[in-house]
Amino acid sequence: MKRRWNGISPLALLLLLTQIPHKNAQINQNVGGTAQNPTINQVSSGQLFSGTGNNPFYGVNLVPFGPEAGDLVVNPSMLTAGMTIDLHMFFPYYGGLYNYTTISVNGYMGFATVLDQGPTINIGDSTDWPRQEDPAMIAPYLCKQQVPQTGNPARRAGVYYRLLLRQSLFGRESNSNTNLGGTMTSSSFFGQSASLACPGTADTYVRCDQNSDYFLDQMMIWIQEGVAGGAMFRADAAVVVTWYNTASAISGRSDIDAGQTGTYQAIWLTDSTARLSYVILNYDRLGFDAQDFRANSRSGRCRAVFNGGNHTGSVEVDPTQPYKNSPKVLAQRSGVPHMVRGRYMFRVDDIVRPAGCSNKTGGTYPIMIYPNIVDMLGEMTVDVNACCLDRSQTYIMMIEEREVATCQVINPAIARCSIPKIYDWGTKTVYFQPQSRGANDEKAFVGYIYFVPPTLDPMRLDIGNIYEWYKNPMSNYLMPISWYPRNFTNPDILNNGNNMGVRISDDSMYGVQLGLYIVGYREYKDDEIKKFRPEYRTLARVTTYSNNNSPNYRWLPQEEVINTNQIQQWYLTDWERMHTLYTYRVGFFKLAPINPNDQNGTHILPGLISAPISLHWLWSPDNPQFNSLTLNQQDRDMRTEFVKEKSKDMCIDWYNEDGALWNFIKDTETNTSCPCVESQALLDLGRFMPHPRCSQMFRDITCTTVIGSKNCYMSASNIYASYSGGGNTFHNQDTNRFMTHYGQVCCYDEAGYLMQTPYQPVIKTQREYFYNPGYPLRAYEFGTAPYMGQFEVPGLSVFHNDYMPYFLCCKFADFRCQMFYWRRPSSACQQYQAPAVGHAQGTGVIKTIDNDNFIFNDPGIYNFLYIPKSLRNPEVKLQVRLERYPDRKVDFGLLGRYISQWELVQPTNATVFTGIALEATGTDRVIVQTRKDTRRFRYRTNIIVGNILRYFDTIRLQRFKGVLVYVNNVIRGQPEIYVVLEEAQIGVKVTESYALDIDRLPNYQESMGMLDIILSVPPQYGVRPDGDKTQEMQYRTLYNLPRVSGLMRPFPDQTSGSLNEGLTLNDVNSETYRQQIVNNYLLTGTGEAGTQQNMAGTLQQGMPTENMFTTSKEEDRQFDVFPEAFMRSQPVYAMAPIYSTGAFRFIPQTGAMIIQMLNTCRELQSNANTDLQPYQSQISLNYGMRCPDDPGSILTECGDSVACLYDYTLLNSKVLAEQEEESWNSFATDRSIAIRQYNSCGAINIEYPEYMMKTPALAPGYLQGNVARFECYQSHWVKGDHEYKCGIVVDYNRPNEYRFEWNKGSQPWCRSRIKENYYKWLATIFGIVGIITIIILIFTLCWCIKQKKLQDARNYGGTAAYSNNAYQPYETKPPRTLSVGDLSNAPRNVTMPLPRGTTATPATLEPRGFSPAPTATDIRGSQNGLIGLNTSV
Repeated sequence: MKRRWNGISPLALLLLLTQIPHKNAQINQNVGGTAQNPTINQVSSGQLFSGTGNNPFYGVNLVPFGPEAGDLVVNPSMLTAGMTIDLHMFFPYYGGLYNYTTISVNGYMGFATVLDQGPTINIGDSTDWPRQEDPAMIAPYLCKQQVPQTGNPARRAGVYYRLLLRQSLFGRESNSNTNLGGTMTSSSFFGQSASLACPGTADTYVRCDQNSDYFLDQMMIWIQEGVAGGAMFRADAAVVVTWYNTASAISGRSDIDAGQTGTYQAIWLTDSTARLSYVILNYDRLGFDAQDFRANSRSGRCRAVFNGGNHTGSVEVDPTQPYKNSPKVLAQRSGVPHMVRGRYMFRVDDIVRPAGCSNKTGGTYPIMIYPNIVDMLGEMTVDVNACCLDRSQTYIMMIEEREVATCQVINPAIARCSIPKIYDWGTKTVYFQPQSRGANDEKAFVGYIYFVPPTLDPMRLDIGNIYEWYKNPMSNYLMPISWYPRNFTNPDILNNGNNMGVRISDDSMYGVQLGLYIVGYREYKDDEIKKFRPEYRTLARVTTYSNNNSPNYRWLPQEEVINTNQIQQWYLTDWERMHTLYTYRVGFFKLAPINPNDQNGTHILPGLISAPISLHWLWSPDNPQFNSLTLNQQDRDMRTEFVKEKSKDMCIDWYNEDGALWNFIKDTETNTSCPCVESQALLDLGRFMPHPRCSQMFRDITCTTVIGSKNCYMSASNIYASYSGGGNTFHNQDTNRFMTHYGQVCCYDEAGYLMQTPYQPVIKTQREYFYNPGYPLRAYEFGTAPYMGQFEVPGLSVFHNDYMPYFLCCKFADFRCQMFYWRRPSSACQQYQAPAVGHAQGTGVIKTIDNDNFIFNDPGIYNFLYIPKSLRNPEVKLQVRLERYPDRKVDFGLLGRYISQWELVQPTNATVFTGIALEATGTDRVIVQTRKDTRRFRYRTNIIVGNILRYFDTIRLQRFKGVLVYVNNVIRGQPEIYVVLEEAQIGVKVTESYALDIDRLPNYQESMGMLDIILSVPPQYGVRPDGDKTQEMQYRTLYNLPRVSGLMRPFPDQTSGSLNEGLTLNDVNSETYRQQIVNNYLLTGTGEAGTQQNMAGTLQQGMPTENMFTTSKEEDRQFDVFPEAFMRSQPVYAMAPIYSTGAFRFIPQTGAMIIQMLNTCRELQSNANTDLQPYQSQISLNYGMRCPDDPGSILTECGDSVACLYDYTLLNSKVLAEQEEESWNSFATDRSIAIRQYNSCGAINIEYPEYMMKTPALAPGYLQGNVARFECYQSHWVKGDHEYKCGIVVDYNRPNEYRFEWNKGSQPWCRSRIKENYYKWLATIFGIVGIITIIILIFTLCWCIKQKKLQDARNYGGTAAYSNNAYQPYETKPPRTLSVGDLSNAPRNVTMPLPRGTTATPATLEPRGFSPAPTATDIRGSQNGLIGLNTSV
């Protein structure tokens, strides 16, 4: 019902409106409905100034504005120049943080001085910055405009603004902080008084009441309906600026009366932590294209643009041809057509990313995907903002080199795509298009998704402490689980074909039953394809949960428990539970909506996946009592024993299975032997990296297998092997290296020495003892391309083949750990060779990879390192950008009074590293650069890979094509970045401003903006780290080594060495080498004007001339339209052209010039004569302005440190100088340790470790000079050789050949004291018995000998034989008389006593062998016993 206002004056009407309570004035949503245009002469009561409904003054797409909504109007005197308002908190925009904004009638919210000279307001690359201003701004409609002063359109025309803050920011929340479902009550017409303002915000445009809470909630609903991933955003503050009825700057009354005015609005939202920020632009009416008159549109073209400022980049609101022809189409089209016309949404906290949908048909348009980090196992859904969608069409998302994801239309701006399993790790380019048979124009939408293994997935299902799942018995049978309910939607709502009215913000959409499934993983033999392949099988559904869809759980996680004693439904038969189940060593949980049509677990819906876990908690004896929900202590003990026995069997099975495979230790130890000490591992950046889960450097606490080590390092890429055979035809020097699926893990103790697996049994004193050395991996943890076969799946293959066998043998089973370590012995660094390491820091202070020291300063882009391609290595290109560092003493507050815009950035004569670019043959190009000034709050560096800016907030380790990039996030702002060229094995560590914690430096609002670079080159390139170059050319020719050159090795053909030489003042910009470096390694056109270059020089031949910062690889050109391309190509510290010419040009400062400047400045500081007027002013003007603040303290504090003197003098910063000195000294110390050659004997393999200990337990036992002593506990005695020393063994016949070995000895072992005593008693008893036995045996032997002799004597009974009475006892018995014919019993020797009185004759002395032969009668008379007769003659 309409009311009649006849007879009421405007003033009375105005007073009446102030008394009408507006209790139900809703913010226009129009979500899911049809957009309606305003209709004239349909003014409803209470809607005249409300901004809602259909009325002639406000459009349907605007939020309430004006005085009745709490707005203030920009003062007319400040309309053109702009009115600066306080935002009372920080809002992030384009990498910067702003707590203010300047609102102008010219259609922008600016953050710096705007140059509005001339007909066009120039911003971005159309400005000559830094000579002219390039302000950061949010410009909904940038062109010169005016506020009409007369006529009907002038009524209420103006620029309105207000700031809304959530009550919770001030601790003033009411019953509900979010006030969901509430209404907005109207404010007083004249706004709130200062006494009612928010705490600390006396301005009347600031609101923090129930109205502001309700407004922010409605904005979150808008964001959620139009932005992929908008549900994760919580708005805590908003700035609303409305340009109402503005007109072109030079339009007349006739133009204005003709309707050539514009009404539009900008809503800027952020959260309390200033991490996320969105902008909503509402265009109600746009009546002009430019500031020209009569719609001529030839000058002052209007633009809708986001500008980062200072040549950071700019993003157009609608980069399409219709917008280019006429910007007025912004009010007719929409980025969220299902909500309302003329509305566009953007994410603006960093590089501006368009949200909603677009009608762009050509070129490249970035897709917004959430989440853009997806588990490689797939079966997840992602939301996509791309082209404007039509429900009658089918849309697909093609994944580069892989499969196609099918998509469902949620609303015209958002599609939901189901990602299949993608067996890959790294970034994949995706293309979004409609699946139509005919030709279509939607080919511009390109994005990327990063696929990660489940071990590193930041979006994985949270199941508590992962280590608890690897214990037997588990510490608690109730384990926690949590997830965010808004990650799940009811599939029935989306799949019923009638989801026209579905809204993402509707809570009912998230009410769904979830099933928790356990999926087993194994690599088994497939008889069909005759291969071993990975298999994922759903083993059971553990339990069911109800997804909580209440508003409170929009940001809060839902927390539940898992009862490990309960299995809701098995998908295995009884036989499979007793047999097949134990072939799955590892598995993972999956939480997904329940599919009622899935009865065997083969069609699980998309969901969340957990990290890999052990499956031993599923094992149980075939006993019905283990099917109950609770178990008593006896049942738990039975299950524990059952797991032990089953683990022992599975350990033996794995031992036999692994033994049948190729002995990969030969490849791991030969090609990637562990560094001998941790200092070497820290600097060997190209071959080793800190373990992502087991390194204190990254402060990660999810390690499970090597607990106890201080730091663990793993091979930064798959181990590269080479041909190991011999022969002249196929010698390994003439073959290329190839990638294997092996990996290496090296763990170090508190002292920095390698932990050895052979010593684990003698050091580990209890079951949970913390000595767990690293060991090589048959399956590399990061996987192996194509990531689909046995040993190749990232994360899961290593758990199946390496990690779970460790738990089966060493944790679950008893006394089987040695079996595991026999198959996985740790490396003892016997084949390790140190890399060549160089350092470039601060103001060009360089220690080259071949041990040269100098300071080099000259702006430009230089070849940092270049290695040409050869048969055994790829081509490697590294370039760095050096820029003149700005003078930080310039006071920006003098702008406009004493200095001009171009004088704000005044360069010094010191150059710093601001960027580095890397690539090798077949890899992505990586660019790391420091961000520009005032842009280093959240991110201090840019990491650009393939022309796309990459973020490392949630996943710190990312793998690209041939490149591994990871960051250390301990210090805020990603100031520490590592880049590894995998095949080349060259690594770079980049730190920004020495990775200082800027939060602890009260005098610095942001970091200093300079890079510190460490370069590591492996030994296969022939670069000696000690600097010995005397045989450089001979080695290069003999072994066909590539020529390594660049700024980090400027003199590759030099034959003299630089051993143990320090940095002196003569090495500071010395002309003996500075001009050589400029001529040989400076890229053409990158230095200052007048820089001399000799392109025909000897060293310049063969060097790359392509500027990697400004050019793109062919496959990356499609992304050149993104703002990142502009950021990487522009210098960080751009300066006006005047500073590269004349007296302002760069002049390299030598050591003598630095000392002279310090002495002069110190004289000016301390000499009383020069401190008198008028000399003081003149001297200070001519010379003193170049002096540091305190030159006297520089010489005192820096001492003989040349690097400190140079930095302190030129940069005038004590903090930077101290960090420069510390960094130089620490690197020199670490480098001297790292390049040292350590000689290793390897670890001693202890075969019988029971009751044995090593003394001292944690002392190194593998390096030359180490002594390893083994002892037994007090209950045992040590046996064998128990003390060993590692020493050199030289073949003195060939003195050039030597080796390092332990001294020879027998295996040490321990014997129980009880058993030893038992053995002693047995030995004593058996000894006594043995002695007696020996005596008896001796006696028996003697008696036998005697009897033998007697028998022999009887054999000669007929012939007298000589017998010596002295040796023969006298026979007292009378002799027997034997007949000649009977010789059977005759002895062989018969000794007869001589008759008394006779003497011996010669015949009686005849030897027994010469006795006379018997007669024939004797022979005939004796038929037996002839064997004993002597028949010799």
